[in-house]
Amino acid sequence: MNIDAIVRLVLMLGIPAFMMWRSYKKMSEEERNDVKTDFTSKRFISTIGLVALSLLFFLLEPIFEMTWMKMIGAVFLSIGILVSIVLTWIDAPSKRKAVLKIITLLIGLSIILWANY
Repeated sequence: MNIDAIVRLVLMLGIPAFMMWRSYKKMSEEERNDVKTDFTSKRFISTIGLVALSLLFFLLEPIFEMTWMKMIGAVFLSIGILVSIVLTWIDAPSKRKAVLKIITLLIGLSIILWANY
């Protein structure tokens, strides 16, 4: 087991999770229902959910030293970003702004995949 990877996992997931939990507890009941609705939507799960799940696999791979976790993370990340690109293109009122967002997403995808392989 890699202690550095465990510390990285706790810092990168534990602290934001604690902050989100604390903010969720401070919300009113209506705001909590809005958050539940947003987080369970198909759009959120297919974009941000897949990207977050891929980052979890990227963080867990050094701990368990299983290379298939890195591959699954890369697949989930690619699918999540490709779905984000398609939805950005479909929903964009201005195609110029959509192209800038798409280029940014593609650059981010290539940097993350390059850094992990």
